[in-house]
Amino acid sequence: MIIRRTLAAAAVATAALSTLTLGAGSANAATSGTYCGATQQFDGDVYAQACLTVSGYSVFPSLHVTNHGSHTITGVVWVNHYGNYEDYATCYGMTASDPGSWCSSGWDWIGAGGYAQAQAQLVIDGNWSGKVYSPSEYIG
Repeated sequence: MIIRRTLAAAAVATAALSTLTLGAGSANAATSGTYCGATQQFDGDVYAQACLTVSGYSVFPSLHVTNHGSHTITGVVWVNHYGNYEDYATCYGMTASDPGSWCSSGWDWIGAGGYAQAQAQLVIDGNWSGKVYSPSEYIG
């Protein structure tokens, strides 16, 4: 329980530092599809990517992790919608090597007008290891 609260609190704190890329994506409205950021490497053999799936005026964030080592990985994923950090999910036990582990929160209603971005924080072997982002997409 303490780990969950710590992860949630840390996600909120680190999310507050993550608004710089919001609005940097497509100028056209995204109506449906999945938009993934670049795959990033952490600790030599862990690869992570954040994606934003859009359907109409709703979105959900997802975190994709490939673990080629024997690491213990926890992720926290959320939606950044105009600086509001919504739809958190904490993902425990992301241990799969191929095709990897995947987790997501539920759908988040954005409504017409506004940018949304999936953001995720990784905890690898108990250490905060980095963040990954989807592209920022205009919804509506």
